[in-house]
Amino acid sequence: MSALAGLKIYLSSDVFEGTSGEPLERVVTPTVEQSSEETASEQEEPQGAAVVPNDPTLYLTVPRLGIYGHTVRNDDSEAALAIGAVKMPGTGFPWQGGANTYIACHRIGWPGTESYHQCLNLPAMQKGDEVILGDTLGRIYRYRVSNVFTVKPGDNWVMAPMRGRDMVSLQTCTETTSDWWTIGPRLFDGGPESGRLIVQADWVD
Repeated sequence: MSALAGLKIYLSSDVFEGTSGEPLERVVTPTVEQSSEETASEQEEPQGAAVVPNDPTLYLTVPRLGIYGHTVRNDDSEAALAIGAVKMPGTGFPWQGGANTYIACHRIGWPGTESYHQCLNLPAMQKGDEVILGDTLGRIYRYRVSNVFTVKPGDNWVMAPMRGRDMVSLQTCTETTSDWWTIGPRLFDGGPESGRLIVQADWVD
């Protein structure tokens, strides 16, 4: 069975209220279910990265967005996403060969946390921009943006690993698939007419 066939993504979107009483969008939080056998067979361990950290927490740096060392939790719960970016459990880690490390983040988020405006300007990302991940063992994984595009809420293939690529994907919500910048009702409700902005970056170091 392919990795894609083993993936099931459930998309939901809520509206929260911040400390100011203004509505804050809930980034779509896909949950990926994949059997341990599929995970083991689909993802190979790259040379020089055989040691797996006991703590799967990652640290995200995106210079164009002014993000430096933000915590990325391997947890798709509402509580985790409310305070910062999350790596979707079931997607790969940067120390695994052939991984698509899939990270979701808020456009608006919660004041007083790393989630606040964390990915507000994700639509500004361009090919060649740098995305850096760190792990709890102090290892650094550098990526360069190769693709920036939108998909519809049900397009779950973007979370699957891609043969021959070691990559990280960043996801946030957009008003529609063609309107990347407007902060409007579709962004908040996450309905079928909204979009998901995907930034893919490939490993370089």
